[in-house]
Amino acid sequence: MAAKLYEFGPFTLRPSEHRLLRDGRPVSLSPKAFDVLLLLVESAGGLVSKDDLAKKVWPSGFSEEANLTANIAALRKALGHRPDGQEYIETVPRLGYRFTPWSNQAVTGFELDPNAPAALPTVEAVEAKRNRVNVTPHRGRPPVTSTLGDFLSRRKPSRKLTLALVAFVALLAVGLWSQFRRRPEPSQVSAGTRSIAVLPFQSLSSSPDQEYLGLGLPDALITQLGGLRQIVVRPTGSIRQYSPKGIDPLAAGRELKVDSVLVGSVQRSEDRIRVTVRLLRVADGAQLWADTFDEKFTDLFAVEDSISQQVSKALALQLSGQEQQQLAKRYTQNSDAHQLYLKGRYFWGKRTPAGVDESIHYFQQAIAADPQYALAYSGLADSYLLQGSSGYSQLRPQEAMQKAMAAAERALALDDTLAEAHTSLGYVKLIFAWDWQGAEQEFHRALELNPSDTTALHWYSHYLTAMGRHQESVAASKRALAINPVDLPLNEHLAWVYIMARQYDLAVDQCRKTLEMDPDFALAHRRLGETYEYQGKYPEAIAEFQKALELSGGAIVYKALLGQAYALSGRREDAERSLRELMQLSRERYISSTLIAAIYLDLGEHDQAFHWLDKAYEERSDLLTYAKVDPTFDGLHSDPRWAGLLERLKLEQ
Repeated sequence: MAAKLYEFGPFTLRPSEHRLLRDGRPVSLSPKAFDVLLLLVESAGGLVSKDDLAKKVWPSGFSEEANLTANIAALRKALGHRPDGQEYIETVPRLGYRFTPWSNQAVTGFELDPNAPAALPTVEAVEAKRNRVNVTPHRGRPPVTSTLGDFLSRRKPSRKLTLALVAFVALLAVGLWSQFRRRPEPSQVSAGTRSIAVLPFQSLSSSPDQEYLGLGLPDALITQLGGLRQIVVRPTGSIRQYSPKGIDPLAAGRELKVDSVLVGSVQRSEDRIRVTVRLLRVADGAQLWADTFDEKFTDLFAVEDSISQQVSKALALQLSGQEQQQLAKRYTQNSDAHQLYLKGRYFWGKRTPAGVDESIHYFQQAIAADPQYALAYSGLADSYLLQGSSGYSQLRPQEAMQKAMAAAERALALDDTLAEAHTSLGYVKLIFAWDWQGAEQEFHRALELNPSDTTALHWYSHYLTAMGRHQESVAASKRALAINPVDLPLNEHLAWVYIMARQYDLAVDQCRKTLEMDPDFALAHRRLGETYEYQGKYPEAIAEFQKALELSGGAIVYKALLGQAYALSGRREDAERSLRELMQLSRERYISSTLIAAIYLDLGEHDQAFHWLDKAYEERSDLLTYAKVDPTFDGLHSDPRWAGLLERLKLEQ
């Protein structure tokens, strides 16, 4: 029986040799990943169910869907993107996968002479021997099977014409390769896209236990609408500040710079829920749509679906079939699990240690109610991310980040079209695993799924800064601010990006702009203090750190920053007192060793600084992520030990 090979784009798949080649060069794949790819390619354009893949690739028994998801992820990494920027393997949520070559790159199968040599022949050799079999994708244009060789053989052109054609094709190929070889940037929202803010609903229930619905319902609607490409939806973090009592929705809409706002009220009485909503145009206050829903509380899903669909109609959105499916998508069918998830997000959004603890409790309960609830795992990952960060220091990074990674990976095993989970996994890979390439891939995937996800843009900007790609980081940060201009952390983050890029004047301006929005925002005082410190303005830096310490209720990070400023300003006794205090606290709770190393550095004790940096590396302190660009450690760059640390972090000096 004749052997087969398949070609698509720059790839050749040779089943008999269990090999995949790109432009004639082998691509490394595990045996199982190769088997998965072969099954998908053989059914190009058609849906292959998860069950079919499992039975054929793991015939002896398959119990962990994560195995399949991991192999799909490995294939996506190996294949990269098609020339149009999309991926070769499409996920069909809850059903399976579809191999989708570009419309101009249909899969072509060849039957080869069984007596052909084992080594992969050239394309020309295959042309002479093959019996062409086209595997046409179910979607897109059928492949063009005629070749330049066919044309030349029919026309029998002159030698000059042949050379001219060959030269033209070569130039065209070089041009296309230079166009397509660059990895596409994450999708950007078009300039004409409509924008909307779903403001907090007024909770009319007398029970405090129902307060979460006032923000929970808008959060669910934001998640549903956020997947639509024709609309920019302000994230939950940006609308939380607007109290539903006495709110002027049009004023809020102007502050949020949106075209329309959705306002409403929610009331639960025993097993019934009543939701009243209005969609208003910000420019003139015109009511675009309004309705009241009176349903059983267990039918909360139906209420959310109806509101989302009616909003899209009122805004005259022309939704694709895929977007209509996204709008109707339910992440769980379990009403109890959904309510518990909404409570988890409500407490997570408080961004306090107590709130984070409470959110973990509710996310875990939601998972217990529905173990297949991908969103609940994603929420759990976000909670552990906060617990393990240096700003919260509730758990040691090894404990918190391992839990965060496991939760994010489980979310993606259940639904790898979940942008939030890709964002969470990308951030874990960035600040804990120090997997730079893996982090970028996760952020790209998140932004492909939801281009207006400001958290993904925010954390992707962190990655770009860590890599020293400052201009790109500024651009990503500004994109996030264009979507959510009143978000305080996003405004503060842009100041931090300027600091890492040594653009201190711009950082000062951005800090002042942020403090105009909220004079009591501790993080903005911190960034302003850091900028002053790097400018040599130590009294001003100390004043800002003291203000941040007061506003934060005594957060440890500000005590450490004060210690650094004291050391740099010559107040050695104060700096040493700060060190002793941090040492004492570190016996009771986790404190990043990077903070202690920085004070020793500013005291001129480099040996001690490197001792604590080594400890920071062992504990995987998130602050080391930015070692390559952080001005804090400029004084160590000439020491050979610094180059060694960057090498361990797989960063270039």
